[in-house]
Amino acid sequence: MKDLLLQLATYNMWANQRLLHLLGGLGEERLDRDLGSGFPTLRSTIYHIWDVESIWYQRLQLATPVVRPTVGFTGTWQEFAQQFGRQSAMLRDFIATASDARLAHTIEYHHPVKGICKSAVQHAILTVFNHSTFHRGQLVTMLRQSGVSKIPATDFIEFTRSKK
Repeated sequence: MKDLLLQLATYNMWANQRLLHLLGGLGEERLDRDLGSGFPTLRSTIYHIWDVESIWYQRLQLATPVVRPTVGFTGTWQEFAQQFGRQSAMLRDFIATASDARLAHTIEYHHPVKGICKSAVQHAILTVFNHSTFHRGQLVTMLRQSGVSKIPATDFIEFTRSKK
């Protein structure tokens, strides 16, 4: 399981960076244009990915309460991209140093709607990657709606092909 989680963590970083690079070249107005999606703007969608990745990482560290990194964040796009990239690397490093027992361990955490929940660490990590992939798909749709035609592939198979 650990090898798979490490591969997915590296893929997650790769896919996020591809979209961060594209989004960073769009300009503030396009990042903040309301496109009527679940998260209305490109910026709010990518910020949501960062928030959730950070929240789950904090849960893995048994932190309480957890803090969304976007709350009060007023930095530049470059500062955001750097901090988001660092967050993804911290998750990868957590996996790299975790024992099999740690990955199978069950953590308890507070969910804002469901209250106290319990999950295996490996399931929480898989949730992070699945969640990010889902919202990257939304970003692709939103980018197309906003007239962007050259969108980099972020499929897992493209990641594996790029590593050969």
